[in-house]
Amino acid sequence: MSPELPRDLPQLLSSAERLMTRRLAAALEAEDCSVEEWRVLSLLSDGRGHAMSDVAEYALMPAPSLTKLVDRLVSAALAYRRKDPGDGRRVLLYLSSRGRTRHRAVGALAHQAEAQVLDGLAGVRELADGLSRLEFLLGRAPEQVRAER
Repeated sequence: MSPELPRDLPQLLSSAERLMTRRLAAALEAEDCSVEEWRVLSLLSDGRGHAMSDVAEYALMPAPSLTKLVDRLVSAALAYRRKDPGDGRRVLLYLSSRGRTRHRAVGALAHQAEAQVLDGLAGVRELADGLSRLEFLLGRAPEQVRAER
């Protein structure tokens, strides 16, 4: 039998996300960086190149807002666009060397903000693992979940 969950689990998750995002935004202010910009830089730091749809999903941004942010990153020479070698109709976004430098500077602030919140919390690894599983389960189609029962 699984432990009983709080009745307001969605509210608790939303509240924790908002509070953590506020802390992160306050920390990133020193580098004049938004949370959304940080998310984009963070994803692109893997060097693989990402389609705009993948970047939008990761950054939790609607496509029009992401396009404006990416245009600013490209104008500032922090990122660049290239045609997808596998599909010439798609464009991939990459982090430039200047963008990698910005990612490192902003990343230090982001990790410090995260550590300040999580260092005093017991069971952080379990929490992260549980949230990852929850995200995976919620991202699956309802018919997939029903079929496994």
